Amino acid sequence: MTSPNPILSTIIFVFALQAMLLSILLFIKKPRTQSNVLLSLLVFFFGLMALNIALINVLINYDVFYMFRYFQLELLLGIGPALYFYTKSITDQNFKFTRKEFVHFIPVILEFIFYRTSFYRLGADGMYETPPHPYTKIYLAEQWLGILSISIYTILSLRTLYNCQIWLKQHYSNLEKRSLDWLKTPVIIYSAFWIGWNILTEVDRIAFDRALKDLYFLPTFVGLAVVSCWIGFKGYMRSQVGVSGYSNEKPQLAAPSPNPELAARLTSLMEHEHPYLDPDLDLSKLSELLDMNPKQVSATINGSFSKNFYEYINQYRVAAFKHRMHQPEINKLTLVGHAFECGFKSKSTFNDVFKKMTGKTPSEYVKSLKKESERK
Repeated sequence: MTSPNPILSTIIFVFALQAMLLSILLFIKKPRTQSNVLLSLLVFFFGLMALNIALINVLINYDVFYMFRYFQLELLLGIGPALYFYTKSITDQNFKFTRKEFVHFIPVILEFIFYRTSFYRLGADGMYETPPHPYTKIYLAEQWLGILSISIYTILSLRTLYNCQIWLKQHYSNLEKRSLDWLKTPVIIYSAFWIGWNILTEVDRIAFDRALKDLYFLPTFVGLAVVSCWIGFKGYMRSQVGVSGYSNEKPQLAAPSPNPELAARLTSLMEHEHPYLDPDLDLSKLSELLDMNPKQVSATINGSFSKNFYEYINQYRVAAFKHRMHQPEINKLTLVGHAFECGFKSKSTFNDVFKKMTGKTPSEYVKSLKKESERK
């Protein structure tokens, strides 16, 4: 139990209620998309969690905590499924939320009913009795089931995002407008919150015997309430874009074997026709130029060059940029201008790729060239 703090509790109340209101607006927003609906559920459940904590502190402040058992708001068993299916909705082009998916939300209905029974009321109160009430074990089992549920679904959500990112890099040479930057933000934030919260509370329990709880408990939920409100507002104001195109298919277990013949054709094409200069080059376009099946081309890049499509194409763009830095017309364009001429589509991607492949930023690389020329 934490010490009541009226200021922090008020902040949590205000932002948590706003988050829940925004989740309702997001739910009814037209046109209604499954990603909007699932995001609204996600924001609602996390807002409800924060509101629950604020209510606890208000009741403690007025010395009527015993009333809390009649107003339990937390619905832990809804958070995990909402997070996971939202992730599926923004990554998997084939995903459709159907009746069979509702099975995942049956536990949250049972949880709501459980909070209205004597099993919860007597079990929750019994935690502070000596000896504990027999129903306390049932109450604690339900709480741990909620924690386990969120943890499992969080892992599944992060794995789905990771697999989607791998898929994108196997199919596209530029990831702008395809990397789901905004759409994956709620998944990353809420997953990080849950993982961080569990680590923090366990460290406090094991190492400090919960002595630090007053320092982090309410401030953490202030952050959760504010972030939930921001996500709800952002989700409502933005127009949703299409899913990534990733399909949650079973990955091939065996590593692709080298194909020297196709690898030679691919290298010849890259060196003589320079398709990498097209900023919109993707696996399908490259396969058409080779008159080959995309899966064959992808397997060849993976097996013969030990790279994904994104890395393979961008290594040629980096090489083209480095070549341009040795030409007399280097000062006619900015570094970013030269990057765009080489097929890059954004400054951030160019800087990131160049640093990973060379160990230097583009400006550092150019400065090193100038120093070398001065020494000569």
